[in-house]
Amino acid sequence: MTDPPARARSGHWLRAIVYGFLAEVATIITIIIVVKGYQYVIAPGQADPAYAAFGERAGGIIGIVGGSLFTFLFARLLMRRVSARQVAHGVVVAVAAIALSVGGSLAGHQGVPMGYIVASALKLGAGALAGILAARSAPATDA
Repeated sequence: MTDPPARARSGHWLRAIVYGFLAEVATIITIIIVVKGYQYVIAPGQADPAYAAFGERAGGIIGIVGGSLFTFLFARLLMRRVSARQVAHGVVVAVAAIALSVGGSLAGHQGVPMGYIVASALKLGAGALAGILAARSAPATDA
């Protein structure tokens, strides 16, 4: 039988994966909101190629910047529940977000554009930074 602290620790790793997926879903939702807002509120009545071009540009920018920001924010949310190995947990959030992003890219683009590689590196940095900040602010313990 698994002791309760071990189950709690394994739950944190699973939660880190879920938070990573949520970070990527938040990025996707943000891209959709921005593109649809442009289409229906800012520039209605344009031709479909104009909307497609805007979607490509906006998706590229939001995917990189927003993806990194959401990875950082969701990793910081996770840090409230994690008392050890904060950097590793932050990296797991990033890896889960990257996995969903790259998986979607492979399914949709049949490849991984350079922007996804840049975004992945920034997500790793964002997850690690969230963990570093949490580790620095954690109370010192006698171990």
